[in-house]
Amino acid sequence: MNERVFDGLEEMKEKALLKTVFTALLIIFASLFLLALPLTLTPEAVAKSPDNGAQANVIITEIYPNTAMRNELDEYVAIINPCAHSVSLEGWSITDNEGKIIFPTFDIAPGQTVYVTRNASAFVAQMRTITGKDVIPDFEYGSDSDPKVNQMQTVGRAFALRNTGDEVILQDKNGREVDAVTYADSSYEGDGWRDAPLEKPREGMIFVRKGVQDTNQCEDWLILPFGASYHAPEKFSCSGSGSATAFVSPDCSFSVLERELNNASSSLCINLYQFDNPYLMDLLVDALDRGVDVQLLLEGSPVGGITDEELYIAETIAKNGGDVRYSRDPYLNHAKYAVVDNKTLIIMTENWKTTGVPTNNSFGNRGWGIVLRNEEVANYFTDVFLEDFYRCEGFALEIENLETNVMTRAIPKDSYVPVFEQLAITCNFSVIPVLAPDTALSNATILGAIQNAQESVYVQQFSAGRFWGEEPNTFITALIEAARRGCEVKVLLDSKDYSVDAWNDNDEAVAWMEQVAREENLNLEAKLADLDSLGLTKVHNKGLIVDGKVVV
Repeated sequence: MNERVFDGLEEMKEKALLKTVFTALLIIFASLFLLALPLTLTPEAVAKSPDNGAQANVIITEIYPNTAMRNELDEYVAIINPCAHSVSLEGWSITDNEGKIIFPTFDIAPGQTVYVTRNASAFVAQMRTITGKDVIPDFEYGSDSDPKVNQMQTVGRAFALRNTGDEVILQDKNGREVDAVTYADSSYEGDGWRDAPLEKPREGMIFVRKGVQDTNQCEDWLILPFGASYHAPEKFSCSGSGSATAFVSPDCSFSVLERELNNASSSLCINLYQFDNPYLMDLLVDALDRGVDVQLLLEGSPVGGITDEELYIAETIAKNGGDVRYSRDPYLNHAKYAVVDNKTLIIMTENWKTTGVPTNNSFGNRGWGIVLRNEEVANYFTDVFLEDFYRCEGFALEIENLETNVMTRAIPKDSYVPVFEQLAITCNFSVIPVLAPDTALSNATILGAIQNAQESVYVQQFSAGRFWGEEPNTFITALIEAARRGCEVKVLLDSKDYSVDAWNDNDEAVAWMEQVAREENLNLEAKLADLDSLGLTKVHNKGLIVDGKVVV
């Protein structure tokens, strides 16, 4: 693959080569990773997680110190038994080295999660409001708000988790530390935690352990919104003719979505960052007219704000019987997928915009997508969708000051010459969904794919700053290490103005990788896309190809 591919100076050569590579990869790949942005700790997830190791004892799995409720009555701690046998908790305690609460006679079963909250009634009410589920805690330690929930004994001061920082220590009946977690300005100095404290939580955010991973370090934990849960990496096997269809934007994305949405007969669960394509709206209205149940989740604070066009689409779908909701801070929803009839998943890198899924394919962004006709995968994403959907706010009809009363029907056109047709996958393959923040940095998913590369890594990406805060970009570091191992590494990044106008943008990332490649004589090329030669609006893809076998 020569430099001209990445410069875009000979457009048809680039397209023909990419078509050959993409087709071959999709036919022979062994594992397919799917990237979505929806944000559970269930016994099933514990059992299936490839990150899980053998556990010797009960561990803390969730901590909710800075709640959004007045007086923080719904504060809670959760523990799980990852052992293969029941464990008696009688006489065990939870302490923050100030207050202590003691368990009564109780056996925690294998795989069981136990919730310990300050006020059971407040906990149940908040869970129902946020998630739509009735989650009953096992114990409460404040006022006796529910006689059906076991009361824990308080020793010394009242047990309360400080928002500014604290430690949560699980002790056995002899007072020995079984597990410990620290956050923010905790002064804990024991042996149960071997890292700096977890960062200070924002209001409404929960510390959630990644499965039962337990190294007593920050890497074991995520910070998720209340009601969200950790989804461990799971592998699904797909086989048979017609089980998958690959497609790209702008070439054939609209025709693929049009066909799949028109085939919907019972339900559509759609999760998007942005939505302003009126012709896709029409397909959803047609589905509603056929009696299809449409649920649409959108991001409430996208970059640049919600457009009037999107508000018009949301209002139109809601008025025609659809259920539309918006995620709000602290929830960030950057997903782009749809589940059709609980049988088919459509997942892609593009928003449902005129640029992302263009009606006329001479115009638009470069993006990838795939249709998976597998009920297990579809059900997995349906569960994730519903968890996120019921945490979000319902859409208010009759929006005031809405300037757009009629959607523009103009169809943009440009100079792009379509090359790629949709591709039916006929081989056997595996799927591992990747959810951020849950598993995006797991060694079982994207990082693992790069770290295990033996021959080549090809990257096409919308945005990739050299730094994450003050630390180097983990993925760029992994790409450089792959090149040092002898892999051929090619990186193509977007060159739109807003992708190169700050100090830590695509151009700095490209310059850094090229510098390292020159200094160390590595087989690594990093380029900014020549959008004019390619005829593309921008490169909006988030794609990775490893060894011609793995596609992210």
